[in-house]
Amino acid sequence: MVDVTDPVLRLQKSIETDPVEFLINFRKLVDKKVREDKPQRVLIDDLMAFFTAVESPFVMRSLADDLFGDLRSLAVTAVITIGEAFGMTQIMEYGADSCTILKRERIGNNMVRSIYIMKMRGSRISNSIRVLDISDEGMAVSTLSPYP
Repeated sequence: MVDVTDPVLRLQKSIETDPVEFLINFRKLVDKKVREDKPQRVLIDDLMAFFTAVESPFVMRSLADDLFGDLRSLAVTAVITIGEAFGMTQIMEYGADSCTILKRERIGNNMVRSIYIMKMRGSRISNSIRVLDISDEGMAVSTLSPYP
């Protein structure tokens, strides 16, 4: 696994780059790393905060199309996670080959993480929502539903 992000950027609380410029540069960075490392799959963990900062829905859709079009032309499967906080899952899900939805839900007095596969191009998928447990030992997907 290759992490293309700069650890210094992860610690920043704000980024002064225009969101469109950031997403264009991100696409170029991903393209460069894919050409260098030749992976079969690329996991993109939730860029929705940047996409929501783009004012025009047309520009937003175009940026997503460009990103996934580039990955498709490089014969790479694009796997993305989407947080539902922004209510814009369709924009990213439209172009990706695979889309995994991660959520936190209140069940009774507990906050429960859930995971489900929204889309897996070319594969049959389960429509079940599962519990996602994250601990010091790692992550585990339970066969139980988070719903009573």
